[in-house]
Amino acid sequence: MNFSRKLLNFMLLLVILASKSGINAGNPQSQITLSIDSLPGFRQVYIHTVSDVQFYYISGENVTGDIIIEAQYPIKVSLHCYDDFVSNLTLNAEGQLFERIYVRAFPESTGNFNPVISHSTGGNITELPTWIVATENQIPEYYYNTATTSGSRLKTQLHHIIKDHTVQNYTSLWNHFTFTDATFAGKVWDIYSDIPCEEPPYLFTFSDDQDTGTGGGSEGEVYNREHSMPRSWFGGSVDPMNTDLYHIFPVDKYVNAQRANFPFGMVENPYWTSMNGGKLGSNSAGSTYSGTAFEPIDAYKGDLARTFFYMITRYEDLIENWTYTEEGNNMFDHNKYPGYQPWVIDMLLGWHHNDPVSQRERIRNDMVYQIQGNRNPFVDKPDFVEMIWGDTTLQTGIMENIRKLQIYPNPAASHFRFTSDEIILQMEIFTLDGKPIMRQEKMGQTGTINVSHLPPGMFIIRYRTSTYTGSQLIQIQSHYTGNR
Repeated sequence: MNFSRKLLNFMLLLVILASKSGINAGNPQSQITLSIDSLPGFRQVYIHTVSDVQFYYISGENVTGDIIIEAQYPIKVSLHCYDDFVSNLTLNAEGQLFERIYVRAFPESTGNFNPVISHSTGGNITELPTWIVATENQIPEYYYNTATTSGSRLKTQLHHIIKDHTVQNYTSLWNHFTFTDATFAGKVWDIYSDIPCEEPPYLFTFSDDQDTGTGGGSEGEVYNREHSMPRSWFGGSVDPMNTDLYHIFPVDKYVNAQRANFPFGMVENPYWTSMNGGKLGSNSAGSTYSGTAFEPIDAYKGDLARTFFYMITRYEDLIENWTYTEEGNNMFDHNKYPGYQPWVIDMLLGWHHNDPVSQRERIRNDMVYQIQGNRNPFVDKPDFVEMIWGDTTLQTGIMENIRKLQIYPNPAASHFRFTSDEIILQMEIFTLDGKPIMRQEKMGQTGTINVSHLPPGMFIIRYRTSTYTGSQLIQIQSHYTGNR
């Protein structure tokens, strides 16, 4: 469906809708209208994380007073997609009003919640309900207990943890997508057409818009099954890779065909651009490969980086024997470790750092685990990426003590919280090149650290108790407490 047309129709019908469900803003001619009657449920959100974003519109004619928006715990609202989320928001309206309201969930405790967003003016109130299931993380206890080292050894340890998953039937993937790749509203979550914080150019309905062998001559017609790691790279329709849900996504058929078997990369001068901003053109990442590459939008680069790290780990016992195409050869190094060419490792590390794990990825990880019986460790524990492929000087002590100090949220915006099994005698924050940024002492076992003065990027947290020292990585994002 074309959302530009949808938005236009909505604006034209404001007065009619307002007469049925609007708020009187102080005089009989003042009309306030919400674009929806209820906000789709946020599904499952891990506590101490932030949900992906939803939004709705509030519009008005002849408005003469402030509109007070109040959001019940655990949700907050903002006029911006990534920052300034609050429980109470005042719109200073006079005359015409048209605003997009962004909503995210910020649960700190477990439970089933049914919050409402109330909109009041002139003594009248309109409520917008939604629901959230807030849970602890769903990582099985002891799942990663044997992942105790770093570098290539850690990669092999993870391989033994996640190998031997339950192989799926290729046809069954269509049905699995309804669990692994559904938007909050139950539509297809297509990473090649979705535009976080904005209306997508089109949406697909499960089953109705599924590829049946026809259509797909332009964007927005049908969706099919995208092997983000093209199956020609590992020899064709060969299981278990061919049906491994962790690298297969429902996407627009036409965009999938444009991407073809080209590597992911960075494209400065595209010769084709998709409706959501995906770019096809000469690769500019690194200096060794300048052939054709496909660059996804920023919001899904981290998702795909963690997918590619999963593939090179899950199949480290097979990759040396895969039947590589020319396109695959441009990414792989034909070794178990590191697995990819240096330019690919550098690019994927950047994508991983700049686009942290989102609620969508966590839900997908949990759903695929229920189907296949294995998990993507780089979604569960993003620090594993740095510990395997990052600066090895940061790896010492991280895994040993990672479970002893919990830091959340990570990524963080203005602050992060910590919980430790022992009193923290000293905590320091360094840049990745070792420059000290701040230090605090005698901090107790729990506390909050203000990092609002730090620029966006990756930092090292080093801490000391009376019995051990440790290190962790934290991502700081300016005024940003979640991903999408």
